[in-house]
Amino acid sequence: MPFRHVIRALHGALMVAGCLLLAGTVAAGEPGSKPILRLEAGMHSAAIQSVTTDAQGRWAVTAGEDKTARVWDVTTGKPLAVLRPPLDEGNEGKLYAAALTPDGKTAALAGWTGWDWDGKASIYLFDRASGQLRGRLSGLPNVVRFLAYSPDGRWLAAGLGGTSGLRVFEVASGKLVDSDPNYAEQTSSLAFSRDGKRLLTSSYDRKLRLYRIEGSGRLQLTRSVEANGGQRPFAAQFSPDGTRIAVGFSDTRVVQVIDGSKLTDVARANTMGIDTGTLSSLTWSEDGRRLYAAGRWGLENRSTLRRWPAGDWQSPHDLALDDELLTALLPLPRGELLYASAGPAWGVLTVSGTQRVQRTATIADLRSQSSDQILITPDAKRVRFGYRSSGKEARTFDLASRSLTDDAARLIAARTSSPELLIYNWKNQTAPKLDRRALELAPGETARCLAIAEGSAAFVLGTDRKLRLFGRDGSQIWERSIADGVSAVNISADARYMVAAHGDGTIRWHRLRDGNETLAFYPHADRKRWIMWTPEGFFASSGADADGLIGYHINRGRDQASGFVSAAQLRERFYRPALLSRRLDIDGDTLLADAIARFGDARLLLTRSDGRAPTLELLSPSEIYSNQPFEVRFKVVDGGSPVERAIYRIDGAEIEMPAASGANAGVIARTLDLQPGRHELLISAVNRLGLESLPLRVSADVLAGSLVEPTLHVLAIGIANYRDATLASAVRFPADDAQAIARRLREQGAAHYRQVNVQTLLNERATRDGIRAALAEMAGKVLPQDVFVFYLAGHGRIFDGEYHFIPYDAQGSADALRKRSVSHDDLRRLLTRIRSVKSITLLDTCSAGLFGSRRGGRISEEKDALERLARLTGRTILAATADDRMALEGEGRHGAFAYTLLEGLAGKPDRNGNRLVDVRELAAHVQDHFSRLARKNWGYDQRPFTSVASHTFALFPAR
Repeated sequence: MPFRHVIRALHGALMVAGCLLLAGTVAAGEPGSKPILRLEAGMHSAAIQSVTTDAQGRWAVTAGEDKTARVWDVTTGKPLAVLRPPLDEGNEGKLYAAALTPDGKTAALAGWTGWDWDGKASIYLFDRASGQLRGRLSGLPNVVRFLAYSPDGRWLAAGLGGTSGLRVFEVASGKLVDSDPNYAEQTSSLAFSRDGKRLLTSSYDRKLRLYRIEGSGRLQLTRSVEANGGQRPFAAQFSPDGTRIAVGFSDTRVVQVIDGSKLTDVARANTMGIDTGTLSSLTWSEDGRRLYAAGRWGLENRSTLRRWPAGDWQSPHDLALDDELLTALLPLPRGELLYASAGPAWGVLTVSGTQRVQRTATIADLRSQSSDQILITPDAKRVRFGYRSSGKEARTFDLASRSLTDDAARLIAARTSSPELLIYNWKNQTAPKLDRRALELAPGETARCLAIAEGSAAFVLGTDRKLRLFGRDGSQIWERSIADGVSAVNISADARYMVAAHGDGTIRWHRLRDGNETLAFYPHADRKRWIMWTPEGFFASSGADADGLIGYHINRGRDQASGFVSAAQLRERFYRPALLSRRLDIDGDTLLADAIARFGDARLLLTRSDGRAPTLELLSPSEIYSNQPFEVRFKVVDGGSPVERAIYRIDGAEIEMPAASGANAGVIARTLDLQPGRHELLISAVNRLGLESLPLRVSADVLAGSLVEPTLHVLAIGIANYRDATLASAVRFPADDAQAIARRLREQGAAHYRQVNVQTLLNERATRDGIRAALAEMAGKVLPQDVFVFYLAGHGRIFDGEYHFIPYDAQGSADALRKRSVSHDDLRRLLTRIRSVKSITLLDTCSAGLFGSRRGGRISEEKDALERLARLTGRTILAATADDRMALEGEGRHGAFAYTLLEGLAGKPDRNGNRLVDVRELAAHVQDHFSRLARKNWGYDQRPFTSVASHTFALFPAR
């Protein structure tokens, strides 16, 4: 349908196609039950608005607009916990304030908290160590901007937005003991004196207010003055001895020092050289000998911290930082300084100004990238963006190949002008116009970016709050709220999709006709990891270490900490890379509907289970040092759905353990006998719904003892003479190749292994039952120190996105082949019974791994299926295919892949000259030489599949 017709239809009724609408049934006054997808990269994804610490400076709690608070070890910067209050879409759950009791036991959090279900704000009280919600102070008439505990821990003060002023609570009882509602504008800071007897506030009504706190907690206003350094005092802080107060402003560059009792001027600190920006955040050093201030001011694109010696206000010293817009400063013991920024980032500065701890943003900085810096191909399947502001350090993400590249070919910028449409005042303006007609925005909403559809039938405005689609006449067709705002938009040439750069560091594809999100992509700031997902929960990622970068927040009422389930815990069902690569295809909606029918919708699954995955408790040490077999003990709690199995991964490889009783609720003990060296054991449990627990992590240093020399085990299977004549006519070499691979491994291994155990299964012997039995027999022989090579040659097929090997006895229709195949589940189960992590699977099967340009640049479903098998088993897999010509012509009387492998196994890949054939070197050799062979002989741009597990090893180690 031409886009202009879609626009006309939308004027009458909003079209919704191919999307599943979820509406959690919400009781009045309760948070919604719908799971909400969130980023989780171990750091805030939006500005940090508050940072707090305990009296001894051991822990820091940061609170941000990403609706999380995070607990950190101040000494090391290590993350300790994530505190998750209830939240909702839009502003609900944004945290503006955090305070930690002097003993560090309780963290108070607040902001835009509780409005969606109470119409009033709440302060949440979390146990810092466990992350559990211990209490809630409710009924506040406006959002909470600031929180502070008194130094003795008796009182909690809250500064509110609007004209609601100040509230003071008794910590022990949670009762409101006093308030001052007589504020003309919002509170902008509050601070207790070190002796706890006075409380100081600043407000945007220009006033500084000084209160005396009586024994009962009642407030007595002793002095109120208008600050004369600017119209908006932003921060006011007592010096440690209480004799001075420093004041910073958000509308001027003044730093004012006043008397701590009379609130009269003492001095103005030297702010010469600060020509732009402000010094709105400030603090005194712990000993009171220095005053620090920072804010929106910076030099050479770096934030700058200005420091004055107390009493010498004309001798500043400037310290450059890597972070932008410092939002909070706090003193630490020993003269150090704790800071937070909108980056988001936080860190610790020493007295000399060096950064002892620094935790930086984990998101690409898309906030300042314009529409001419977010480039797409006409079909929107490739998008180019910058990791840094203004489009710097640009990379291109290719949806089809699921890869980050430097390729900038065929990329186009958004159309921001058109002869048919005169749109102006749209760049960082609050009153955009089409011709002379105003485009209506909400009060205070600011337009950021523009994209005009091909043919000028419609255009999109992205703002700091919403995405809005307008018709040619300027009438709005739809709007979508965007919590973090949009900095850039672009529209595909066929007007099917709009690509938007969101302020949380994600790039999202929205269907243009209705604004619904179709696909999202998050590139981690490390330039390596990424994850992409659909709203229904299907995902793909750069590797297993990226699967946890997103997850689902699950509210559990107003008075409980919320739950969180990461995508890694949904991997069994929802890791579907093939589906993600094809999501924008013409048949993408059909493929998605099929996937939902087979695997479900993650949001519905989590709603049905209340997001309660199994939990594991480690009962034995997490660090083990041993020179003999050791025991690992843990307890399983099912979370409401029976646990079906436990998963054990040793050095990344999934290893099956003997069945254990009591897995649903009891204690499980496992004895492990590992080879000398350092090993990592991950243990998780999966319930009947497919939810996986968070893993237990055990590190084991196995000390050198009596070393047992390894055995090389080889199982080589090749089928040329299929029972089904159609299959047999398409291949020539598999049986001979299996024999050749087995022979080469036997010859090479004889000089390097204690023993070589080789088994071949050819033609009519390679039935489904025969293959299963042979693998099971091998599993009974392979010991942890051994090496296992599994070679499969014949026909492979992909059914329902999963790899299947076709055995000798399979024949007939596609459905018959699937039913008689050695399936993905068969291979996974049988491989996990191999107790050695030193295993490699070589798949030389037709339709097993053709990944080249002969398919129009689309990554094949074969690769996706093999990637899923490799990801779930944690095993090294190398695979390539032969089409009809390659299967019949071959190379050197072998199939092309087998020929390349035989070269590699003879020692050609030994690139570092250590006379070892390492699996990484073999994989690199296969990638290079097979591709070269395919181009030379058949003119194919064909790339084999290689997935090398983290536990790399040498196939032929020196004795």
